[in-house]
Formats: sequence, C-alpha cells, structure tokens
Amino acid sequence: MRARQGQEEAEAAGHPIRRPEDSAREHRLAPDRGPLTPAQAMPLQRMVGNAAVSRMIADSRGSEPKIPLAAPSTRSKRTQDESGIERGESPPQRQQRVGKDQQATRTTRSGTAGTSVKGKEKAQEAEDIGNPTLRFTSRYDGSRQQSLAGSDTIGFEQVATLHRADGMTTRAEDAYDFWQEVTDENRQITPDAVNYRPKRTKRPWVVDGPFRPPYNTDDGTIANEADHISFRDNPGFSGNMRMTNGYWLSSYEIKFRWKVRRRLGGRFTKGEPFWTSDEMVHRVESVFDPENPEASAPINATAAGNRTWNVTLPN
Repeated sequence: MRARQGQEEAEAAGHPIRRPEDSAREHRLAPDRGPLTPAQAMPLQRMVGNAAVSRMIADSRGSEPKIPLAAPSTRSKRTQDESGIERGESPPQRQQRVGKDQQATRTTRSGTAGTSVKGKEKAQEAEDIGNPTLRFTSRYDGSRQQSLAGSDTIGFEQVATLHRADGMTTRAEDAYDFWQEVTDENRQITPDAVNYRPKRTKRPWVVDGPFRPPYNTDDGTIANEADHISFRDNPGFSGNMRMTNGYWLSSYEIKFRWKVRRRLGGRFTKGEPFWTSDEMVHRVESVFDPENPEASAPINATAAGNRTWNVTLPN
C-alpha cells in the first residue's frame, strides 16, 4: 500500500493540473454529487465538449433523455458597414466556377506557375484595356424670341459618346467608368420680382443625374452598346422645364465635363485616378426692357460646339 501511495504522490507532483477528463469523471462517478446542474455543466462543457457533458447528464439522471447545453458565444457580430468593407456586386459579374482542368498548378521546374490544360483548352488572359475616344456634339434647340407672357423653350441638344479603343473585344461598359459632371448659373425675372430685378441662382459641380455607371437605358438618354456608351442630354429650359408665364430668362450659362477611368467594378464612386475632359459651355442672353415689359426680345444663344478627345487613361 505504501509503495502504491508513493507512486500516486509522485504522479500527482508531476501533474499538478487535473485533466478535463478527470474533472468530468469525478462529477460522473461521485455518488454524493447528485444530478449535474446547468451551473456545473457549463464549465465542464467548455473543457470536455457537448458530447461528454451529455453522457454525464445521462449517467447522473439514469434513463432521463440527454439534454445538450450550448455554451454562450463570446463572438460579437459586426455589420458590413462597421467592418469597413465596401459593398460590391453580389455575386460579382462574370464570376465562374473554375473546373479541375483550369485550376492553377504548382510551380514548374522553370520557376513559373502555369495552368493545367487539357487538349486545346487554355485559360484566356484578360484583354489589355486601350485608350478610348470621346466625341461631343451640341447645338441650340429653342425659341429665338422671348416674352414675359410666353411659354418659351430655351435649351440645347448634346451627345457625348465614349468609343472603346480600336481592336478591343471587351464591352465598353466592362472596360471603362464614364460619367458626366455639370455646373450652371442663371438670372431670372420672376413674378414676385421688385422692379423686374432678376434673381441669380448658381449650382456647384455635381455628377449629372443618370449619366454615370450603371448605365440606365430605360428612358433613352443613354445608349449602351458593345463598342460605345452615349449620353444624350437636353440641358436648359425645355420640355416640362420650359419658361412659363411671368418668368424671363435674362442669362444662362451651363458647363459640362466628362471623366473616364479603367472600370473599378462594384459600387460607383468618383474616386481617382481618372481622365478629365475640357469644359464645354453653353450660353444664353436675352435683354428685358422694364419700360416695355410686354415686348418680346431676341434670345442670343451660343452652343458649346463639337469636340473630340483622345483619352489617356491614368494607371
């Protein structure tokens, strides 16, 4: 007995920390402990797992059914916004499952990684994105006379078209991010004006409505073809925005510019790097005579004209 006791003491000295199995076995076999309570099972579950605790509960309760206890989770959830991940397309466009025949191989003897092929099947490399061409045309489209009691149309027609580089097969929308920006100011005489004094309104540079990715073609203002993207715009006071009775447009100036970059994908942003066109300006002037407010006056309009740019995309 003393020899056995000495051996057990030596083992205890070499292993001062009890193993989880010992703790579990102690709870399972000690007759004076009774059935396991949740408070007892919770720390045991973290040490020995659900399966071991379930067996212990069954042993301590006889034929009672096994009831697994879930350890509380210590992980906190983070939303996509909190984690700083920018939302993109889900799933990304053109994402395809790669078959076994196209999976990347290990490094070859020459030191370069290759792609396994079968027969004549080869993985296609992405096409180099060349520099596009941007063409702009415009003209005045409106009345030549203005009257305070009239319903005059004073506006322009313009088209900005981005053509993909010659020889490319990638669709223009898949190769480039293309968008239009605008700023304008005008002076108008309104029905509540004192002594027909015009009121001035000015707007800073902003992205111009729908003329940006993704290119919505539903209303006909954008043409999205394989080899080009066109923005068809009618800026000014035309359509349902024409001048109405009691209003007079004394002066109007509107500027446009376009930006192009290699397509970033995902959600559209105005982030750099991008190429920027020169500014194109439309102007209107019509002199009102306060001494003869019923008289009409000529509308002097100058369209921005036509331009072509050879776009140089930044890296």
